[in-house]
Formats: sequence, C-alpha cells, structure tokens
Amino acid sequence: MSRPVPTQDPVETKKLPGNTMIEMIKVSRTYVPDITALSDISFAVDTGELFFLIGRSGAGKTTLLKLICNMDTPSKGLIEVAGHNINNLKGNKLAHLRQKIGVAYQDFKLLSDRTVAENIAIAMEVSYKKASAIRLRVRDLLDQLQLADKHDTLTGDLSRGEQQRVALARSVANSPRLILVDEPTGNLDATTTERVMELLNRSNKAGATIVIATHDASIYKDGNHRVMELRNGKIHSLSRNSR
Repeated sequence: MSRPVPTQDPVETKKLPGNTMIEMIKVSRTYVPDITALSDISFAVDTGELFFLIGRSGAGKTTLLKLICNMDTPSKGLIEVAGHNINNLKGNKLAHLRQKIGVAYQDFKLLSDRTVAENIAIAMEVSYKKASAIRLRVRDLLDQLQLADKHDTLTGDLSRGEQQRVALARSVANSPRLILVDEPTGNLDATTTERVMELLNRSNKAGATIVIATHDASIYKDGNHRVMELRNGKIHSLSRNSR
C-alpha cells in the first residue's frame, strides 16, 4: 500500500513560535545618500491578526510593507515572517513563502495588456490551481467587488478605482496566509470602501493575517484592532482601538 503524499509545502507546515506571523527587531532602512525611511522599528503581528499601519505620506508605511514581503531589504535589524528570517531565504524556500503572501500595492502593479480576469488569475496559476477552480474564484471575487462586467476588460482601460479593486482581488485570490494592503480605499467612495473591507474581513475570518497601511480612519476607528502610527520613520504609537 502506497503512502499518502503530503499536500502542504514546508512553509505551511512549519510551527510558528509564539503564534507570530511577523516580527521586526530593531529594523532600519536608509537610502543613499542619507535618507532614513525607517529607524529602529520593533513590533510583532500575531497569526490571524488584522493590523493597521497609519501615518502621513512619507512616514515609512510603504517601505515597511516592502520589507515584510522581501521587495526591499533592511539596512539593519531582523525580519521574520512565518517563523523564517525572510532575508535569508533563497530559491524554492523563498518562492514557497511568497506564494503565501498576497500584496495589493499602492501603485497596483497590474499588467495593463491583460484582462481583469487574467490579472487576478495569475496568483493562482503560479500555485498550479485547476483552471476550473481559478475561473470560479475570479468570478466570485469580481461579484464581491462589483466588477463582474469588467471580466474581459484590459486593466489599462479601467479607472483608478477599478484598478485598485482588481489589485485587491489579486492579492486575496490565492487565499494567502498573509495579506499586505497599501492604501486600499484611496480612490473609492464610501459604498465601495465598505465592500472592500467586507472582503478583507472575510479573508481575515478565514485565517489570513492582514496588515493594512492607510490614511482612512473610517476603516479602523470603530474596530477592535491594533493600530500602529509611524512618524518620520519611527513608531509614534501602538495601541488597540476599543469599540
């Protein structure tokens, strides 16, 4: 009798010490010639937490998200994601971890010559999901974000608000363990903002750890979530909202 083949990759089965998804210890990031984007940042985000990162433009929010997903590297300090020092991971191990991280960038990073459906499907195709499952997931996400009529539209022909929603749908499509979202509601009206937050809250309730960088106080002020404020690249405050 043959032995069953494990279906989970090494990242997914790794036990997380202290139930921590993200940990930064004395992290700084400087750029030539002498620009300090982040200075001596230390904090942790629990697995399954919905965590808000706030601060004015230039405070360091986007830089911090880039460090978490390994789009940038720290000048000093330690960053662990899912129990791994992310800056030491190479090759297949890094690829496995990145498949578990969904990112909705502030500048969207969509493929403008591909359709909405194709842009969302990419995240699942690299994980070798079945084509039928991909089609169903894409249509479900478009329905949730009121974009069903844009299924076959080139993303270059969309409004900025529509592009923002497509970027968000792509970030959650593969049901990642960690979702990083940079200004998810900046181009949206109140009704669409509510739909976006409903989608993110559903992902969070399904087990995803979510970090949201935002200027929009309306999406966090009434929730029981931790909020960290950055000022001039440093942590100004870290507190929990109370309803």
